[in-house]
Amino acid sequence: MIKETTRKKGRADANPSKAKPLIGVFGITGCAGCQLSIIFNEDDILDLIDLVDLRAFPFIKEVNPEEHFDICIIEGLVADKGDLERIKKLRGNSKMVVSLGACACTGCVPAYRQFTLKENYEHLLYQKMEEIQDVKPTPIDAHIKVDYYIPGCPPDKKQILAFIKGAVAGRIPKPYDSPVCIECRQNGNACLLDVGKPCLGPITAGGCDAVCINGGFECWGCRGPTKDMHLDLMIDILRAKGFDDRFIQDRMRTFVGLKLPMLEKVMKKTSEVNVTFKGMPAQRGLP
Repeated sequence: MIKETTRKKGRADANPSKAKPLIGVFGITGCAGCQLSIIFNEDDILDLIDLVDLRAFPFIKEVNPEEHFDICIIEGLVADKGDLERIKKLRGNSKMVVSLGACACTGCVPAYRQFTLKENYEHLLYQKMEEIQDVKPTPIDAHIKVDYYIPGCPPDKKQILAFIKGAVAGRIPKPYDSPVCIECRQNGNACLLDVGKPCLGPITAGGCDAVCINGGFECWGCRGPTKDMHLDLMIDILRAKGFDDRFIQDRMRTFVGLKLPMLEKVMKKTSEVNVTFKGMPAQRGLP
């Protein structure tokens, strides 16, 4: 638990005449990994201390009021009534609410239970926690207005830092909406779809520097779909690579199922076609 932060010598103090924005960081149901992404900025956090008033951050602070924030950053998804009540309170006490991480932005893996029978997960529920009033797992924006999204599982620590610094300067970064494939090509990676891996990079928003593909792992879509995604084409490509509809549906729903309400309908409309996939289709803006 952190009580005090010691600045490195030589760091300039913020202008005392300018009020620092009040920031709160909170977690509801989730793994807390997204909050760790903030801490992983390490020394750069000291620069933030000079720029903002970190009023609340229960993960590292002892005293954490839940009111009067300029920016409130929330990690996790709504999974019980306590979560719902808390985010409504935070929304009412905040000028700006930011969803941090895949659970907060899309519902992520926990929300997948909405696409399966209760008998498949009922044995995993806590039987002795009667005080927990369970609700359908949903992202934050299903219940309150969200002003900005920092997606990813986990979210990129540099993107978190850039957002906070930009917000302080009055220049909030524009969300990255180009597909993961853009960064993948820039990094010189071979297309994993070409070697038969079910990569969702063509329909997933980038901004992660294609970190999974850099390591040889296909993209699972944790940063959410791009606004102009070609879902039908992606389905046809995966079919042509030999994946059946059950696999395709399950893979696409794992991280962003609640953000693809049209998935089942599109799958029914699309027919199985022989798609020759050489890198990315031209309409995605790649050579």
